[in-house]
Amino acid sequence: MDWILGMVGGVSSTADDKSNGNLFVSAMRSFFANAIKMSQLEADPVQRVIEAFAEALVADAAFLSCFEASMLPEKERQTYRKPDEVLFGLAYTTLMLNTDMHNKQVASKMWDSKKFVGAGKGCGVTGGLMAQIYKNVQSEEI
Repeated sequence: MDWILGMVGGVSSTADDKSNGNLFVSAMRSFFANAIKMSQLEADPVQRVIEAFAEALVADAAFLSCFEASMLPEKERQTYRKPDEVLFGLAYTTLMLNTDMHNKQVASKMWDSKKFVGAGKGCGVTGGLMAQIYKNVQSEEI
């Protein structure tokens, strides 16, 4: 993924979460653009697609090297500990946010910015990353 290297070159530590949030959402949009319409799948096929996405990101050393700056130290990660688990949890949570925000059939919204940012500890990532992902998904559906 050459585009990953182009997007993250020269990132300062204060911009890591912003850049990584943009990078993560861009990767999701790219990966899921060719996937089967997720809203029509049951939970098991959706889980397998998200697992494949997380595995693809973990296998990309350049992505993982950049993204580690937005992961909490391993001892602080709550639900997801290993990088593939962190990326799976983050992708699943992000898709839930996307559905909550952009599906007209969802009458009772469960995510607001504060709740989504708070979910970062469970996912194993920083609140800054979660805030950037929230902004990205809010501005454009995945």
